[in-house]
Formats: sequence, C-alpha cells, structure tokens
Amino acid sequence: MSKLSPVGILCLFLGVFAAGTGFPQKPNNSVSGFVRDSDSGEPLPYANVYLQETGYGALANVRGYYVIPGVPDGVYRLTISLLGYASWTEEIILSAAQDLIRDVRLQSTPIEMGAVTKTAERERFEREVQVSHIGLSLRQLRTLPSLAEADVFRTVMLLPGVVGRSDFSSQLYVRGGTPDQNLVLLDCVTVYNPFHLGGVFSTFNVDAIKDLEFQSGGFPVEHGGRLSSVLSIINREGNSQAYHGSGGISLLAARALFEGPIPGGSALIAVRRTYFDQLFKGTDYEFPYYFYDFQGKVNFDFSHAHRVTLSGFYGDDVLDFSTEGDEEQVGVDLDWVWGNRTSSLAWRWIARPDLFTEVHLTRSRFDNQLTSMLETSGQASVRLFNRITDWSGKADINFFGVKNHAIKMGCVYSDLDFTYAFTLDQYPLFDYQSNPHLLAGYVQDQWSLSSSLRMNTGLRIEYYSAGQRWQYSPRLSMQYHVRPDLALKISAGKYFQYLATVASEDQNFSIMDLWLPITSRYQPQGADHVVLGFEWWLPYDLILTGEGYYKSFDHLLDLNEQGSFADTNDDFFVTRGHARGIEWLLKKSAGKLQGWLGYSYSITQRTRHEQTYYPKHDRRHALYGVANWEFSPGWVAGAVCSYGSGLPYTPVPGKYTHFEWDLDQNVLRSALYDRIGAKNSARYANYFRTDVSVRRRGHLFGMEATPYLQIINLFNRDNVFFHFWDHDSNPSRLTTIHMFPFVPTLGVDFAF
Repeated sequence: MSKLSPVGILCLFLGVFAAGTGFPQKPNNSVSGFVRDSDSGEPLPYANVYLQETGYGALANVRGYYVIPGVPDGVYRLTISLLGYASWTEEIILSAAQDLIRDVRLQSTPIEMGAVTKTAERERFEREVQVSHIGLSLRQLRTLPSLAEADVFRTVMLLPGVVGRSDFSSQLYVRGGTPDQNLVLLDCVTVYNPFHLGGVFSTFNVDAIKDLEFQSGGFPVEHGGRLSSVLSIINREGNSQAYHGSGGISLLAARALFEGPIPGGSALIAVRRTYFDQLFKGTDYEFPYYFYDFQGKVNFDFSHAHRVTLSGFYGDDVLDFSTEGDEEQVGVDLDWVWGNRTSSLAWRWIARPDLFTEVHLTRSRFDNQLTSMLETSGQASVRLFNRITDWSGKADINFFGVKNHAIKMGCVYSDLDFTYAFTLDQYPLFDYQSNPHLLAGYVQDQWSLSSSLRMNTGLRIEYYSAGQRWQYSPRLSMQYHVRPDLALKISAGKYFQYLATVASEDQNFSIMDLWLPITSRYQPQGADHVVLGFEWWLPYDLILTGEGYYKSFDHLLDLNEQGSFADTNDDFFVTRGHARGIEWLLKKSAGKLQGWLGYSYSITQRTRHEQTYYPKHDRRHALYGVANWEFSPGWVAGAVCSYGSGLPYTPVPGKYTHFEWDLDQNVLRSALYDRIGAKNSARYANYFRTDVSVRRRGHLFGMEATPYLQIINLFNRDNVFFHFWDHDSNPSRLTTIHMFPFVPTLGVDFAF
C-alpha cells in the first residue's frame, strides 16, 4: 500500500461520513440538546435527562449533548438534573416524528462542588461500561500538596497501578508498562514529551483544565497506538457569559488565565512562566534556565448544529549556560531549547438528533535543539537537532438511533515525521529521517442487553506503512449490576504500538524521551489486557473498587546501549514479558472531606535472550492515602502519604583489577572495574513520604486571594534515588544519592 495522498485521505473521511449518514432514521420523535452551566456557559457532562414516569432517558456526553430517540407521540415532562444544580423541568408535546431541540442552562445551587463529581460518576456507573477508569476533579488537582505547582502527572502517580520511579521524574509506569506506552492527549492532540524541567513537572497548566480522565487498561477502540494507558485532558472552553481572570504565584512560576465571551462564542488564554532568570538578571549570578507555556482556546457557534473550535499549546524549556575556559579548564557555551507545539481545529456537526459527529485536524510537534561550543586552546562546536511532527486527522460518528445501542465508528490518519541530526564542527556524524504513516478505522457498540447487563464490543483495524503491516485489535468490556449499587466488570483486548523511545531500562534518569518509529526490521510492540473487577457504592459517599489484571507483552524494544545509533538494525533488544496484580481503591469525592485510599500488589517480569528479570519499575506493594479537608469556611488542608516497597537495581558485589600489557610503552597497566551482579537482583530500601498543605481563601485588593503553604517530605525521610560505588576510596565505598528532602514552599492564587 503506497502512501495516501491528501485526496485519498479526504475521500476516506467522506466515506466514513457517508456510511454514518446512511444509518436508518426512525419515524418516531426525539428530544435533544445541550446542557450547560448558566453562569459560565461551560458544558455539563453526564447530566441525567429523562421523561418523567417513562422508561425514556439519556446521559449527556462529555460535550454536554444528550438525545432521547424513538419517543412515541404524547405529552411528557422533560427533566434534567445534576446534583449541585437546580433541576429543570418542562412539559413537552411530541407528535408527527418531531425532532424537538431543548438547550438548557442549569443554575448552580449552594451545594459543594465535590457532589457534582459524585453525581456524574454515579450516572456513568449506572449507564456506561468503564473498566480501569478514573476521573479526577479540579479541586483534587489544585488542593493536593505538591512541589511548588499543582501537577497532573504527580496526582496520577497516587492512583493504584501507577509507579513513579523517583521524585525527580513525572514519568508514569502503568501496570508494568513504560512511559512511552502511555497515550497523553490534550484536547485530542497527542503530546509526545509532556514535561518541563527535565521531567520534574508536567507541561499542563491546571488552571485551564476542565476534565481529566485516566484509563489504566482495557481502553476502548477509539484509542490506539499505545499499550498501557490513556490520559485525556480537556481544557475549558472559556466563560461565554462574562469576563473573568485568575492566576497565581508560586516559588516556581507565575501564571495567569483570562476568559470571556466573543461574538458567536467564547475564548480562553492561559500563560505560565518561571521567573528566577529575571530575578537574578543583571547580578553576578545569572540563572541559566526558564520555561514557559501558553494555551489558548476559541469556540464559534454558527448554529445549534455546528461548532468550530481552535485550540493550541505552545511551551519551551530554555537553558543558556556558559563558562570561560583556560589552559586547565574547558570553556562551555551551551544553548539548549526544547518544547512542544500543538494545534487543533475541531468541527462538531449534529447531522441529525441521533447522529453526533466530530472531526479533528491536529498538529503536534516536539523540538529539541542543542548547540554547544567547547573552548580550550581551540574550539569545537556540537549541534544536536531532534524534531517530531505529527499531522493527524480524526473523524468520529456517534449514532443513538437504535434502542439500547450506542454505536460509534471512526477513522484516524497520522503522518509522522522524525528527524535526528548530530554535527561536530560542521561535519555530520549522522542524519536520520523517517516519515511513516498510520491509518486506523474502528467501530464499537455499547449494548444494553437489560437494565443490569451492558456490553461494549469493538474492533480496531490499523495499517502501519513501515513494513506495510496490518493489525487487528478486538476489544470487549462487560458490566453486570448484581444490585443497583454493586457492579461486576470484565474487559479484554489486544493493543499495538508503532513507536518506541531511545531509552534504556538501566538508566536512572531521563531529561526527555527521544522517539523513534519502529522500522520494518521489527514487529510492532504488542500487549493483551485482561481485567476483572467490581465497583461498589457504599454509604457516606464512599466508592470501593477492586480490580485484578493480567497483561502480556511481546516484541518490546529496549535500547541497546552498545549498538550504533546510525545503524537502525542494531538499536534495540527485543524483549517479552508480563504484568499481573490486584488493586483496591476506596474513594470519597463529596463533602468537606474528600480523597482516596489506594493499594496495589503487582509483579512485572521481562525476558531478554532467555534471561528473565524484574524491570526497574517493578514495585510489589504500593499504598497511598490522599485527603483534602475543608475544616473551616475558607480553610482547606491537604495531605498525601505514599509508601512503596523497594524498586530493583543491579548490585555490585565486588571489584576486580584488570591487568593489560601496553606493548607501545612496554608497561604493565591496571584498571579497577565493578563486578556486576545478576540483573536487578537487589532492591532499594522502601519508599515513604508525607506531604501536607494548607490553603486560606479570602480577599485582597478587591480580588479573591488564596495563599497557601506546602511542605514536601514532612518527616525528611532519606528515600534512595540510586547507589554507586566509589573506587577512589580503599576499601571501596558505597555512596547513596537521595531524593527530595524536607522542602517548604509558599504561593498565592487569585481570581477576579
């Protein structure tokens, strides 16, 4: 199959829409519309919509859209409810195959926002099939203690099944997978390196986030190209009713957000920047590093049926460092810039009340440019350039016209461009370019077999141009309500991945991931998921979930550090493996006290060249306690307690001296080397950390102001980062590098 032309891609998308609009239309009546917040105009996902005293009803989707199809002629009372909002009721008359449109704005009531999240969760629990799925609220993201800035990835690390290898990295290891196996989406755009400060912080500004969903396994067919998890972040649309602003200053960065109505829609802009380089500017010591990010979103409503949304993210890390050299010391002039650019054009079209369609045209780019000048008696210049560009188009059709079925079908096309170049003194050492493309089509049906049993079946078909490979990914999820507040769940599926990172399992720290497309030499990486669990709604707004999982991996790629980067046939070791475990989560997301208690037991193994070992992210036991408590009006305290059993490492049980006769100098030379033990056969000490915070909401200079104090590692625990042997001492000495010590930080958030 040759590369598709733009005309071919357009025909493919039009074909999907032609198939979708060809769905049969029933002659019965329908009721549809959008549910929004009356104050801001933001959509209200998962509102409960029903016709009183009938069996007809629907759940608003993530865009706030609902449809009740196939309603007989008659007089009904249409009711829309969501806890935290006043219910809306209207008498309607339906006849003669009428398509009635009712866009509704609900008025908020003085009920805690946490209860809104609880109600949305309850509606989804009753109506949808979701396995290994967790939603996080904005309150949880903002109020949990963190290192200077609220951080999405640091919060996700506190969920069962997710492992963070150190305090210095936000990379996620999910159910035995590696960080490159996580699909990270921002407004439906793939983000390849979503980190600032060498991986310590994520690139996402929490102020702009509206909805965050994390799936650690068993995700549906609309998501592909990754093996382990999906983290989907949707930014707010912007207030369409009034102009507002908010922001904050922490010890790390300053940030601001502005939103408000525009003709025909709404807009939102969020900016953030570190400021240490500005504080030290003009002094004897100039701070060499800063990062910034900018996010924007604009919505235009041309009619009830048509909306166009433009959104984008732009962010860079900048390191500008120089030292003067002399005869004994090498001078360095380092200029290093890396960052992400994402853009999205989305068109939402309601072709019919029972046919909800969306098209996304997206671009994601990651740049990494390093230029260094080394100076002693002469000069040497080094230049590294790495760029990933992803142009994608995606079309989705949601059809609700068949009773007890919600059918979704779609396609996605991605054109990928990878460039790596390394130059020394204007001489290219290597110049690698690759331009594969990926095409996928999928269809799924969520079928309500009865009021107690729901099933989600789907099939994803993928074509990858490198090696002209076709892959088929069937997936199945089922949910059975034993009783109204207790459901059993099961999920199984097959997943493939066509990209890998230039990362070794043996490295302790990575500033960023360098991505490579899988060449025709290698098989696509694969994984099979099987998940079995339950969800139980208990009194006092408590939710208990338990899941057991088994995940097998095949054709995994691990960097061969002894290979030649220029030789793409010698880049990776091919490994296989599996992960299995059990997870428990007790969650409370309503009331003055919110949070969760999570525990996981897991085993992860890899096999390379018939050697089986535990990878460095294999953590047997993990226990997390998370809480935020509004103990007085305006006062909120937060606490996080994290415990993890020790991670594996390769020990050095001894050393030896290697002797070699230098024939040129006619001298016997010796060198001291580590005697390496079995791979990852030892484990570090257990990890334990407690973080606390307190926030006070008040007013300052006419604005709402919330100062806060956060303390990381309250008990100053010496958690181990890694060990290494110092052979300059006799006898050799084991040196331990620790993670974050006791770190207090201050900041203030404001809104106007």
